[in-house]
Amino acid sequence: MCRLMLLCAVAALLLAAGRAIPPPEEAARMARFVLHNCDWGALATLSAQEGLRGRPFANVFSLSDGPPGPFRGSGVPYLYLTDMEISVQDLKINSNASLTVSLAQTPYCKKHKYDPQNPLCAHIIFCGSIVKVS
Repeated sequence: MCRLMLLCAVAALLLAAGRAIPPPEEAARMARFVLHNCDWGALATLSAQEGLRGRPFANVFSLSDGPPGPFRGSGVPYLYLTDMEISVQDLKINSNASLTVSLAQTPYCKKHKYDPQNPLCAHIIFCGSIVKVS
């Protein structure tokens, strides 16, 4: 019984360590932390739609960076999209996009009484091209 309790205590410590927010000066670790702890993000494309062509267009999507739990994420955002989605139609014309994700959607900022616009309530913006994967 004592060994089981010790293993549980070690597991709890590892889980707590995995959830600790990285120091702000470690930008890459912070970005992975924010991405892994968020369930959705705002994907901005350049619209290809009539009347909006060439203008920024943002849409909210569920996302994942891998299985839930500490030490399980890849740091690479994955979005489940359909060809019927307006943003996907935009991406077929121009694959450049940005993805914004904020800790404001997690309990972290509320727990620390941070306004969502406070820099301590970290948000990240990924910029690049969206690539279809199977």
